[in-house]
Order: sequence, then C-alpha cells, then structure tokens
Amino acid sequence: MKKVNTIFDTDPGIDDAFAISFLHNSKVFDVKMVSSVAGNVGLEHTTRNLRGLVKAMDWDVPVYKGLSKPLIGEQILAEKFHGVNGLLGYEFKDDQLAPLEKESAIEAMIKVLEENEKTLIITVGPLTNIASLLTIREDLKEKISEINIMGGAIGMGNVTATSEFNIFADPEAADIVFSSGVKINMLGLNVTTQTSYDINMHKEFKKSELRINQILADIMDRRIKRAGAEENYTTHMHDTLAVMYATNPEIFESKMLHIDIETNGKYTRGMTIADTRLNSTCEKNINVVTSIDKDKFKKIFMENLL
Repeated sequence: MKKVNTIFDTDPGIDDAFAISFLHNSKVFDVKMVSSVAGNVGLEHTTRNLRGLVKAMDWDVPVYKGLSKPLIGEQILAEKFHGVNGLLGYEFKDDQLAPLEKESAIEAMIKVLEENEKTLIITVGPLTNIASLLTIREDLKEKISEINIMGGAIGMGNVTATSEFNIFADPEAADIVFSSGVKINMLGLNVTTQTSYDINMHKEFKKSELRINQILADIMDRRIKRAGAEENYTTHMHDTLAVMYATNPEIFESKMLHIDIETNGKYTRGMTIADTRLNSTCEKNINVVTSIDKDKFKKIFMENLL
C-alpha cells in the first residue's frame, strides 16, 4: 500500500501530544514534515514541545517553526487548560529536543507541495500557517489532496458559547482556508466530544514501557491531579480524530454542508456557521464529520498507541 504524503501542523498541547504519537505509529502516512504554530500556548513553547515529542519517539522527521501570532487581532491562548508551557509543566531538557530546521514552516510546506504529486494536510491547531500558505501560493491548492481540520463546531463552543478554540484563535485564517476550494474534512466538537479517554485507559498507559507513553502518562497524571478526579477522570481526544479520519474513515459518518466563518460578530466571532436549511442553494463546501463509532475508536486508539 502506497503511503500518503502528509504535512502535520500542530500546537502541542495535551491532546496534540497523543495525536502526534498516533500519527507516528500509523502505517498510512509518509510524513514529510511537522510544524508548530501558536495556539494552546505561545510559539516558543509549542515548538519546544513538538521537538521534544519527536525526539522521544526517535522519529526522523523534519521539524519547522510556524507563525507566532494570528493574522489579525488579539492572540488567544489556552494556558488555563494546558498550563503555561502547554504540557502542564512537563519540560523537555535541551538534549531531549529534535533538531529544528532553519527554514520556516511556510517555506517547508511550499517545498513539500512543489515536490510531491498530492499531499494531505492534517492540522490540529489554529489555521494561521495553512492560511498563510494558501495566500502566498494559491497556485499550490491543486497539490493538496485534502485538509483534515480539528476545529469548529455546530451549535456549540468551548471558548465562547458559539466558537471552538482553534477557529476562535484565528478566525481570519479559518475563513481563508474554509473558502479556499480545497477539500476540507472538519472534525469539530460535535464529533470529538463523542470520544473519551478514561481512567481505565490511563491505567494501561501507565503500564507501558515506551518512553513516549511514559511521557503521555506523566502529562495526564498532571491533568488528572489538577482536575481533582483521580477516581473517575475522563476527557476527549480531540486532535487524534483528525489523524484517525485518514487511517480509519469507515468508523466515521459525515455530511456535506455549507460553512461560513464569522469574523466580526460581537458574540459569534470564530463561529462555524452551518447552513442546514433544506431549501438552501449555497454550495456545500465542507465535509462535516458528525459521528464516530465510540467502541471502535477506543480499540483503534489503544492498539495504535500501546
């Protein structure tokens, strides 16, 4: 089976760390590069975390630094959930970091797209890097097979009443990407909150002798302690779904909808507005993933990572 040329863009981040490990372990991808972007925390932290995670897996993949601020407007971070450094204080030492390439993430993405026939982009943070790529080199859209996005929501939010964090952190970037004409698979809160990582799964991680799993378990120990839910903790593995949609599409259901990104609303900035009217004449531009087989998710997730 021919592997899928892949670019992975991320802002690690607790659940990003699990997604990176899942990506690394999957046999589907030929990962050409991984890149950081500011999002859950500032760029220096997300870049350092990405380098540490890559090194912990002994993964020979080039790491690039992306953009440090949203295209427009105030920067929004998620330090209250992920901690100041993104991994709740878990720190990689200097000798535990993978090399950082000199070129920028955007330059590297351009090179990957130029040199390959078709490339999948998986993005699990704000869309700043991807929007910049599409703005600078719009002619390369045809080289992107599709973009799997962890972001957005329909009828719900997690940073405001209407907006999901990755979109809210850079709505202008999201607007560029969603209106680009590239095939987009949106894995938003409606589907990601159907997944769970519970205390029993965590106990299995703590038994693993793999260094990356020991790191993931340490980070989750910190999260569980902070939540004060040692006996019944559960959380969602949002970002892993953007990877799993490429490895196991058969466990998901989706539908095409017209989606617009709100960039100006006082209460709705960052909202992914879905046109669900039966008589709508708007072009259905986004493949919105709506559901997942929860049991199969757990099985695939644990088998891949352990």
